[in-house]
Amino acid sequence: MKNIDPVKALDDKVERLKKDLKSLGDRIDNAQTDAAQHKLSTTNQVRDTTRKIAKTNERVTELAESVHRLERLLVALNRKVRAGETRKADFDTWPEIGKPLIARILAGQEAYARRTFTPQEAKTRRRAVAEYDRQAHEAIDAAEALTTLPPNAESLWRKKYEQWQTIVGKQRPEAPDDNEHAGDAAAKTAGNEAVAQARELIRARIEDAVANDLLFPAWFENMLGPAAPPGKADDWLYTATDVVLYRLLHDITSPASALGTAPQEQGHRRTLHDRLIVECADYRKP
Repeated sequence: MKNIDPVKALDDKVERLKKDLKSLGDRIDNAQTDAAQHKLSTTNQVRDTTRKIAKTNERVTELAESVHRLERLLVALNRKVRAGETRKADFDTWPEIGKPLIARILAGQEAYARRTFTPQEAKTRRRAVAEYDRQAHEAIDAAEALTTLPPNAESLWRKKYEQWQTIVGKQRPEAPDDNEHAGDAAAKTAGNEAVAQARELIRARIEDAVANDLLFPAWFENMLGPAAPPGKADDWLYTATDVVLYRLLHDITSPASALGTAPQEQGHRRTLHDRLIVECADYRKP
């Protein structure tokens, strides 16, 4: 029977384990190297793809700009061709909408812009005015009394001085003007009637231009497009009427800009201007 040295046998096992561990380490290192190379390759592919997408986006943008320029050139060319053989619509000359009618519209807008009192507000304001007047009379009497009081009437002097101080620095509230209120009501009514009359005249001329295929002014097409969008003819006519009315009310004469410079102050004009800008942008969409 062969004798086995236990120490040698253990050493052999240790050596075998070391070899197996080294082999496993090599395999792990190889796997990590492969993974790193694969990740690098994938990263490079992603970068290449990103660059290609960026270039494609730039190209699409360039093509879109080219198409836009081409569309504008076609529009300009179309206008020149039509101008040579088509009658032009006149939306700038309105003898039937004279200055008196424009003045009534503007007066109505000013009346709407003014602050008006409700019946309850007017009643409260009149009470405040009456109270101010009462205190003012007392203060005046107190001031006159201060000039005649003897030097030793200190308590009475203080009382009169306090009465005088109650009114110092205050302002008399604005009293409601019934005549002005009635005048504003009349101006609003007249303004509304004038607006309706002007809009009817303007809309009739625009409809006639559409029916006879007349060439619109440049400012009109720039603002509203060459024609009414499908399914929005009535809305388009309503907005177009207001664009022409805006030009008449505010004396806009630019041949290219329908509304001229945007108003800075808040009010009816600013509100109408902003609404027309939004509505016309929607009509110009492809």
